[in-house]
Amino acid sequence: MPRLKPRISPARAALAGPMKSDLSMFDLIILGSGVAGLAAAQCAQKYGKTVLLVDKGRRLGGRVATRRKDGFVFNHGTQFVTATGTAFASLLGHARRFGCLTDWQVSPNKTVQIGAPTMRDLPQFIAKGLDIHQQTEITSIARHGEAISFFDKDGLVACGHQAIITAPSPQSARLLAAPYPELAATASLASYEPCWTIMLGLENDDGITPMPLRDETAGIQFAALETSRQNHQRVAAEQIRPALTIQASGAWSQQHLETDPQDVIDSLTAIWQDITGHRLGTIVDATAHRWRYAKVSMAAPETAARLSNDQKLALAGDWLGGPRVEQAFDSGQQAFYALKASHETSNAH
Repeated sequence: MPRLKPRISPARAALAGPMKSDLSMFDLIILGSGVAGLAAAQCAQKYGKTVLLVDKGRRLGGRVATRRKDGFVFNHGTQFVTATGTAFASLLGHARRFGCLTDWQVSPNKTVQIGAPTMRDLPQFIAKGLDIHQQTEITSIARHGEAISFFDKDGLVACGHQAIITAPSPQSARLLAAPYPELAATASLASYEPCWTIMLGLENDDGITPMPLRDETAGIQFAALETSRQNHQRVAAEQIRPALTIQASGAWSQQHLETDPQDVIDSLTAIWQDITGHRLGTIVDATAHRWRYAKVSMAAPETAARLSNDQKLALAGDWLGGPRVEQAFDSGQQAFYALKASHETSNAH
């Protein structure tokens, strides 16, 4: 982990002027360790840049997430990935060769790709060799001299010559309103649908069809037995217990956004049982997770600004291209190359 900065306030940093030479400076700071941030960081390191990723979560990967509890494994975020372009397809091929990706048949006519042994293993594969500072919520960003500074509630976290912001658009808009209003305006153009997800640990899953269920009219976007994933036997040194993950549709989640989690569990369980006609036996454990920014419903237009006027900060994230993981990956790479090109142009002059 690179040495981070002493904790000083935004006001003191602004008064300090240019950064002192004895304070380490990163070439690039990336806010967010989801797929967009990881893609940008890997590009930067390939060109010899010093890079730090800062993320408020406990684990990297953003919505490509997995949760473990008492022998249960829940892939409670992004359910699978697909590739249409060469860059992401190349990454997935590389991950497959290292045993971090496998196939999953989600319908009679559709096979997709999933992390192996869990979805979280895909972003962990992308993150190899990167410096990531987790559990740090950035509350403000400031410009002074040649530096872009990132602060949490306790003070200065890190400084960089350039930066990429990959947070969901509402969070990006708030952070960038003062230092980069042109990019805050771009972020305000995108929107998301939320998603309530419930994770049910079962005594057994006998009689439940292994094929995932979708019925958005009834309120379910995706529901699947975790043991139906073809890679489930590859989880090291443990036997996966029967588990069912149910994700509500965006419309249902929005309607019940502030509903008590236990009521969400009860409601989605009842909907699933009504659709399938199957009554679940003993539910050993039940947890609900609310993704406020689950799926991009409206991406920012391509004509909107994505690089700051001073060409020091760029935007990335699925909200710039679309809801698929590949689109987040592409946006991260594009953000880095935009900063790289601007830096080379400025040096040429």
